[in-house]
Amino acid sequence: MKTFIPSSTLLILLTISAQAQNNSPLQANYSHQFRNDDGSGSVAVNRWGLRGGLPLINKEDNLLAIGARYALHRYDFDGTTADWEAIHLANLGLASRWQLNEDWLLGNFAVIGISAEESSDKADGFNFNYISIAQYKWNDRLSIGPGVGISSQVDQDLSVFPIIAVNWQINDEWKFASGPSQFAPSGANVYVEFTPAALQEKWMFTGGFSYSSQNFKIADNATVIDGSGEERLASAYLAATYNMESGVRLNAIAGYNFLQSYSTFNNSGNELSKEILEDAPFLGVSVGFDF
Repeated sequence: MKTFIPSSTLLILLTISAQAQNNSPLQANYSHQFRNDDGSGSVAVNRWGLRGGLPLINKEDNLLAIGARYALHRYDFDGTTADWEAIHLANLGLASRWQLNEDWLLGNFAVIGISAEESSDKADGFNFNYISIAQYKWNDRLSIGPGVGISSQVDQDLSVFPIIAVNWQINDEWKFASGPSQFAPSGANVYVEFTPAALQEKWMFTGGFSYSSQNFKIADNATVIDGSGEERLASAYLAATYNMESGVRLNAIAGYNFLQSYSTFNNSGNELSKEILEDAPFLGVSVGFDF
């Protein structure tokens, strides 16, 4: 049983709860993972993404929003059993967050989508995710609470996993949180944000750690027929954000991916192969727009 949140779910959650996550409701991004070549197998990855969210209700602690996301991840493997190339990810989601009383907030998130390689049967990459989180407001700066997630995985069993959500505005400049951030919107994630008053709150600096998983339908190849692939990795990252008066938000991120593994499965969910690759640095940029 997996106890971390699939990246397809959290990317949508980040989109449709954009204002709650201090993130632009419309954003395009690109990142590049450098080749981790140690002579026994390697991969370089380019990732493009576009997402948007539209709040239908957004009043105080009450939110109802819809969101959509498309991403293209292009892998370049060398000397590995994993040999997929262009992975397409598309999702639609609905999010709600309601203030039950003075102390408790209840959030519910539902996502449907497709994760599949370019030349595979896209319908076989269908997946859905549902998350419910109850957060207790200790005060105006701190909320914390438990949650549960249900996730379908391509060619694998349904996964049920626990969640702990923390949002702590330590002071006017520092924030500590768990869950999705605009720089690590996938998997288990903890991060710190620093928004210095001396820079008139135009700049924000973020640092954190994350662990994520993404699985998808892959095209038939020499090692697997009617199967799927999975990427797992942990990341440490530092990022900077500049907010322009026009509403444009510019982001840059640099980090290191480690604990990387790439697996293939048959259509019964049995693991056929697994590659554990060396650590690798990555760089990324994104442009968002607040409206």
